[in-house]
Amino acid sequence: MSLPFPDIKPSARSFRMGSYPTKVYRAMSGATVKRSFGNKPTGYSLSLQFENITDAQAQLIVKHYIDTAAGFVRFTLPTTLFAGMGTSLQTYIQSPTGIKWEYEQAPEVESVITGRSSVSVTLVGELTV
Repeated sequence: MSLPFPDIKPSARSFRMGSYPTKVYRAMSGATVKRSFGNKPTGYSLSLQFENITDAQAQLIVKHYIDTAAGFVRFTLPTTLFAGMGTSLQTYIQSPTGIKWEYEQAPEVESVITGRSSVSVTLVGELTV
């Protein structure tokens, strides 16, 4: 069962495309041969920053991490996470190849003032079959 990520607009995001699974073989002469082991990229990365959100919103993110078995259950992302990004790029990142996301590590929560927190999340995306 896929649990969607909480519908909270991030303050900042950073996306890195996945890479194609390849292996480079180098001969002693310096010649190289590159072999591809797939036709689709793997290992997408998405870093999200949620600055000065309510503690209730921060709790939703932490609860989602726990509910997804600390990164063992993959999930989808709501369109809110891509607010301000062009729709063609947003569509390419989220759904054309069936990317499902998981946590790379636990969310980092920093208390700003009473009732407000900042949360950092790093996600890894993999293609689903």
